[in-house]
Amino acid sequence: MKLLTEQEEAIISRKMTECARDVDMCLFNCLTLYMDKDFMNDALSLYLTKDGAFGNGLHIDNYNISSSPYQIYEGFRYMDMAGLDKNCKHELFPIIINKNFNVLYNRAEIIDNKWNPNISSTKDFAHNLIFENNEENMKLFGYGPTAALLGYTIKFCQPTKAYYKKALKMIDIMLNDFYKMDNLTKYEFIGFNSFLNSIKEEKIYLEDQIKIENKLTILAKKNVSKEFDNPNKILPLDAALYLEDEDLKKLIDEQLDYILSSRASHGLWEHKGDWGTNIYPEQDTAMMKWIGAESVNNYFYLKKFKRVGKEIL
Repeated sequence: MKLLTEQEEAIISRKMTECARDVDMCLFNCLTLYMDKDFMNDALSLYLTKDGAFGNGLHIDNYNISSSPYQIYEGFRYMDMAGLDKNCKHELFPIIINKNFNVLYNRAEIIDNKWNPNISSTKDFAHNLIFENNEENMKLFGYGPTAALLGYTIKFCQPTKAYYKKALKMIDIMLNDFYKMDNLTKYEFIGFNSFLNSIKEEKIYLEDQIKIENKLTILAKKNVSKEFDNPNKILPLDAALYLEDEDLKKLIDEQLDYILSSRASHGLWEHKGDWGTNIYPEQDTAMMKWIGAESVNNYFYLKKFKRVGKEIL
């Protein structure tokens, strides 16, 4: 089994220092255990907006300075990858959590039990077209960000909080809808995998864990693609990141092999996506930022599946 060697890891660390955003460098250092995971709070605090929630271009493809449900999802995704949970004692943690949940549960638009991930003001900033506030993008994201955010609420929020109780009501409706769904978008596979992982870690919805995993497994096998160089396809790490099916694990292994073989000559990974438009010059800058973000995302996958260490021939 091919692994990321210690020498390759050292190269990635050095190159990340040279070109990655602070937030991506912080996450990388948390994953390598060079830095305590609590420092993720400090790195993410730079992206808090006037209302206290995540924005300010946290997602590289959205230059909007205002907070939105998708930007909040992105911030919580970083916290989750770093290994934070509701037991975090960092002084910024309760501030970050409460401010973001306040925006989510008291201000953000909810349509048919789903947060609208986008906001109208994005049109005034450089952005990927998926972040425009329209019905087409609502269908594209579907339950994806909502499922993940409800899982993060369970993971980061104390059960005595009103936000936690609101989440439980939304989860009941969401699961009722989920069990009736015949197919999922790429973002819904990602979101429901994240939700499943959250409820597993919190040891709740025990019966639903089995039902969710069974349904996700069936749908993943129908939809997963091996076109690993196409970020628009539903790939194994999208559809089955937290599933236990052996056939899907084999496909994940194939994707991890592809990741290991696809580092650029400079030692890091490059992003293969685009914005769907050429009208924004900021897209070139974003692609440079993506090198660090893509690299730390891939490192997270390799670390999770024990592909970091001495190569086994």
